[in-house]
Amino acid sequence: MKKWILIAILLVMIARLSSQTIKDDRILIPMISAELGYNHPGGDFAERFNGSGQVGAAFNLKFKSNIFLGVQGNYLFSQGIKDPEYRDYLENEDGWITNFYGEPGIVAEKLDGFTVSAHVGYIIPVLNPNPNSGIMVSGGMGFMQHKIWIEERGNNIPQLTDEYIKGYDRLCNGLMTKQFLGYMFFQEKAAWNFYAGFEFTQGYTQNRRSWDFIEERKIDEKRLDLLYSIKIGWVISLHKRMATEIYYY
Repeated sequence: MKKWILIAILLVMIARLSSQTIKDDRILIPMISAELGYNHPGGDFAERFNGSGQVGAAFNLKFKSNIFLGVQGNYLFSQGIKDPEYRDYLENEDGWITNFYGEPGIVAEKLDGFTVSAHVGYIIPVLNPNPNSGIMVSGGMGFMQHKIWIEERGNNIPQLTDEYIKGYDRLCNGLMTKQFLGYMFFQEKAAWNFYAGFEFTQGYTQNRRSWDFIEERKIDEKRLDLLYSIKIGWVISLHKRMATEIYYY
């Protein structure tokens, strides 16, 4: 008799678990996401670059406790830089950087950088349509790198060949930390989930070039590169969708 009671209890538990959905209870959710963001610069970053964009991807695993772990990578980009000092170093008295033929060369510059990181966070189930959605907080650590991408169109300016350009691009990288506050929304349809919020990034970087032509020395000073970002992400959840109705035959 006890054996049949245990079997009955087990069957009831299985039936209950098989009918759980995102809207019913907290569940384990693996997810991948694509995100876009706008960065307002601060600290040493603001002395070199203007506002910038970022595009990236992430993988997160949300547990039943609503704690989540993840990894993330973002590319940082913008057109133009705030203070192109290298131009003062290379321009002639007419304000041109000349090419092999003594003609004005065409030069453009932009921010070229990236961040990679790992993070841990928690989804607070408030102001939500289901227990898996809510206010999202996280913190993480990783690596930041950025430089001045100098594009010399025509490949005919001797001062900006591949090796010489390293003396002007001011490549910097180092450890970074970040914090995020936003909102995560899940629904049963796996392709219609999203998050949005604010992220604060601190990059503890340093110039990695052996010589800077503008300063005429190796730059050794430590940097604090700050980014204040608005981000939105489109999320595809990889959880197994369970049946929400029981059919009897």
